[in-house]
Amino acid sequence: MEQAAELRELVSSRDVPADIATRGRIVLWLGEGRRRKDIAELLGVSLPTVDR
Repeated sequence: MEQAAELRELVSSRDVPADIATRGRIVLWLGEGRRRKDIAELLGVSLPTVDR
């Protein structure tokens, strides 16, 4: 749980590059049980990007 809190803080930081924030959101949302397809649509990325 501590790692998830750290990751949430990271993705909301303005100092983090957008690609890193996107990766962080993917990890968090997968951990929450969101569907890969939904994550891809929300972030405007492809399914292979979510899978990576």
